[in-house]
Amino acid sequence: MNVAVLGGGHGGYATAADLALAGHRVRLWRRTEAALGEVRSAGGIVLRAPEREGRARLDAATADLDEALREAEVVVVPLPATAHEDLAKRLGERLTGREIVLLTPGTLGAYVMARLVARAGGRLPLAFAEIGTLPYLARKTGPAEVAAPVRAANLPVGVLPATRTAAVLDRLRPLFPALRPCVDVLDAALTNAGPVIHPPLVLVNASAIDRGPFDIHAAGTSPSARRLIDAVDAERVASRQGLGYPAPHYELATYYDEARAAEGLYGTGARARLEASGLWSEVVTHEHRYVTEDAALGLTVLESAGRTASVPTPAVSGLLGVFGALLGRDLTGGRALDHLGLGDFTLRELRALFQEGWESPAWARAVR
Repeated sequence: MNVAVLGGGHGGYATAADLALAGHRVRLWRRTEAALGEVRSAGGIVLRAPEREGRARLDAATADLDEALREAEVVVVPLPATAHEDLAKRLGERLTGREIVLLTPGTLGAYVMARLVARAGGRLPLAFAEIGTLPYLARKTGPAEVAAPVRAANLPVGVLPATRTAAVLDRLRPLFPALRPCVDVLDAALTNAGPVIHPPLVLVNASAIDRGPFDIHAAGTSPSARRLIDAVDAERVASRQGLGYPAPHYELATYYDEARAAEGLYGTGARARLEASGLWSEVVTHEHRYVTEDAALGLTVLESAGRTASVPTPAVSGLLGVFGALLGRDLTGGRALDHLGLGDFTLRELRALFQEGWESPAWARAVR
C-alpha cells in the first residue's frame, strides 16, 4: 500500500519504519530539509521493536508535501494535536478525495481538521479517522534510529463520517491489525489515555521534573499519582457512559493491573517493558506535549464531554485550572465541543453529525 507519514517525531519515525518493514511503500514528510539528512545518509530508519526490527528503506524522505502525498492511499499523521490546525491548512488544497487521513492519536482532531478544510473551501478526503492512542510507545535513539518497546494491543478507531467505518477499516487493517471500531470519532477521542495519565504524572512530580531529566512513568507513578489518574479516568468513563458509548472503555487500570492487561490498550507486559527500557528519562517542560496536548487540548475534550453528558468532572476541571496557572493562559477553550462550533447541538444532533460528517444537513451549521 502507498502510505504517506507526516511528521518526524518519535511516532513518525516508528510508524514509517514499521510500515516500510511490513512491505508498504512509505514516504516520510518533515517540514525542513535539514532534518532529513541523517535519514537519507543512513539509507532509512533503524527500528528496534519486539515484533519487527531492522533498517527500513523508505520510498522517500522529503520536505515537499506534494511529493509525500503523491499516490498516497493512506495519510498517517503521528503529529501532536497542536499541529493539526497548521496541517489542515496545508492539506486542504492537496487532498484528492480518495485517501484516508489517519491521526495517531486524534484528540478529536478528525473533526477539527475536517472542519478547517471545509471552512477554507478545500477538498475533503474519503474519510478522516483517529485512534485513541499511539500505535507504538516509542523514542528515538539516534538521528535515524527509533526504539518501540511497546506496540498497542488494541487501537480504538473512530471514522468521520462514521457511515464509512467498515470500508475505512478494511483499508487500514493491513497497516494496523489491532484496530478496533468505535461508534464515531468522539467515542475514539474519549479512549485517549494521554490526557488521563500524563497531566497527573506531570503535576504530582513537578518538583522532580523541574530539576532535570526524570522518568515520570518509572519513578513518578506514586500512590498519589495513581489516585489522581484513577479519579480522572473514572470521570472519563462516566462521561462515555453518559453519552451512550458502549464498552470497552479501556480503563487505565488495565495498564497498571497485569491481570487485566490483555483487555487494555497496550496488552500484557506493556508497563514493565516501557519502564525497563529507560527511554522515558527525559526533560519534561511545560511545553512538552504531555502539557500542551494532553492537558490543554485533551482535558478540554474530557471536560466538555462531561458537561454534555451532565457528568461532574472535578478532577479534570481542577487539572485544567492548575495547568492554566502554570502556563499563564486560560485553557477553557481548547477542544471543548462548544469551542468547535458544537455548543448548541443536542446529543442526538451530535451523534448524527459524527455519523454523517460532511454529508449531514447540519454540517454547514457546524462549520460556519
